[in-house]
Amino acid sequence: NFNQENGIGYFTNTNPDFPMESGILLSTGNANLAVGPEINSQGQGSWPHDPQLTTYLNGVITPSNYNDATIIEFDFVPFTDAISFNFIFASEEYGTFQCSYSDAFAFFLTNTVTNTTTNLALVPGTTAPISVTTIRDAAHNTGCTSENPQYFGNYNQGSPNSATNFLGETVKMVAQSQVTPYNTYHIKLVIQDRGDSSFDSGVFLEAGSFDIGKPDLGDDVVIEEG
Repeated sequence: NFNQENGIGYFTNTNPDFPMESGILLSTGNANLAVGPEINSQGQGSWPHDPQLTTYLNGVITPSNYNDATIIEFDFVPFTDAISFNFIFASEEYGTFQCSYSDAFAFFLTNTVTNTTTNLALVPGTTAPISVTTIRDAAHNTGCTSENPQYFGNYNQGSPNSATNFLGETVKMVAQSQVTPYNTYHIKLVIQDRGDSSFDSGVFLEAGSFDIGKPDLGDDVVIEEG
């Protein structure tokens, strides 16, 4: 709590153009401003960056300064050998600033037994973190090339029917990983602004999609059957 806007919110949705009915939003600004339609710019916040995410990003893309980190993290125990959950990345950087400004996020998964950490928020089939500059469509800014446009979803500028107040968002994507059943894992979901606080970004996490498998408790044992 930095006595500023709340970057974490719970959302519900009935707009068919946004493929999630409910879930959690992590924003680099005021989560309350994410409600559609797209009518104004989101650019709030002046709180610290996350050192882990900054170090990771500066190791894989051109180094920069970061701020306005919003984080949810928790421990869990999987009952199967794979986990997954659904998410959508959205940003005010789409359009005018999509060629160079790249707010970014990571889903850091740590096996507490082996102490190994991996980022699950990667462009499919690559080692690139998901951001405005790694998923974009040149139709919305011809100053740079399209990058993985198959994963870009909606461009919302001026749309009276957009579900969010972000200028653009990806399609619904899946974060997934192989895991060791019954080991304890720690997951850290973190997003932050790159370079400034002028234009915010957010990641939507779909309710009910966090799949860690189900425990096998064997057959039912009931009094009626002895």
